[in-house]
Amino acid sequence: MRLKMRGLLAPLAAALIFISLSLPAAAATGNGESGESQVISLEKAVSMAVQNDKGLKSALQEIERTRSLRESAQENVNFTPVEGGYSGPYGPQIEASWLQLLGADLNYRMSQRTYQANLDALALKVCKAYWDVQVAQEKVALQEKVKQQALLNLQNARAAVQAGTASASELAVIENLFKQAEDSLTAAKHNLDDAYAAFNNLVGLDASARPILNEQPSYSPLQVADLEYEVQRVLEHDPNVWKAQQNIDVKRWSAEMMYSSGSYTPYDARQAELKQAEYNLENVKEAMAKATRSLYYQVKSVEENYGAAVAALEAAREKLRVEQAKAAAGMNTRAEVVAAELDVAKAQATVDELVRNHAYLKLAFEKPWAMSSGG
Repeated sequence: MRLKMRGLLAPLAAALIFISLSLPAAAATGNGESGESQVISLEKAVSMAVQNDKGLKSALQEIERTRSLRESAQENVNFTPVEGGYSGPYGPQIEASWLQLLGADLNYRMSQRTYQANLDALALKVCKAYWDVQVAQEKVALQEKVKQQALLNLQNARAAVQAGTASASELAVIENLFKQAEDSLTAAKHNLDDAYAAFNNLVGLDASARPILNEQPSYSPLQVADLEYEVQRVLEHDPNVWKAQQNIDVKRWSAEMMYSSGSYTPYDARQAELKQAEYNLENVKEAMAKATRSLYYQVKSVEENYGAAVAALEAAREKLRVEQAKAAAGMNTRAEVVAAELDVAKAQATVDELVRNHAYLKLAFEKPWAMSSGG
């Protein structure tokens, strides 16, 4: 279909630019083969999701449908009223046909904007699903380290019981902690399966596929010179604000035409519809402005936590270096080294999760409507 290529490739390019401009460049990854060895970059994941998403295919058909209805409405208009030059009724047929054309034209243009908004939403959703897999993988690795520590403690406790330096009740506590570590690891693996299932469903892979998703976001603070300027930028591009503004234009025409609905509509009713459209625009703008400011402060909150998390990671690494040095000199036990390794793993996981959350919020701040459009 003629529109399909234009309607798909151009918005897809915009979505990929949306990602590439908002995130630091990462090393390119190949497509690989299907199955365990398939390596998927973030850009490739978005492209796969666009090809797979049924909602986008339906949105393309909506563009075709509204275009056809607009053309049909255009054929029914044989007289074009002059805006601002109204001096009396043009007649029921002329007014109704003209308003039908305005409505059909708005629906057609809105279907195009809706498609782009849904594409933005899908790109953001894929980013989150991609990074959710990485978070789940990191939590599995962390729980494996927790289980390793619990096993070492269990082995030491059993040896202590045999040596008579620990009681059976103390051993039972350690055994229970080991069982909890096993259960937590099992739960983490299930969560990883769920994360993969969500990602695979988006990009069109089998539920059992385990592609390699190794493109990591890097951290760079959000640079905003003037928050209110950014709010205005969003309001100028938000498709919901645009639709509300366009609807006011249609209602202005309708307010001047007593037969615009096909039958007589009282003046007060037409003016009330215009006022409703104006109030709706203000509500939509206020909601989007609030969402934009909220996203900004969320990003800044993450940035404040990031510094403390990095400092905690460095402290954990230094402690591990000390414990490793002591172990080399025979001054501590393997358990103390494993405990320090676990602290490093936990601190690293905290930093990584902050980085991914920060990257997601920065993308959302670029196009806040993407968090609600298209589900």
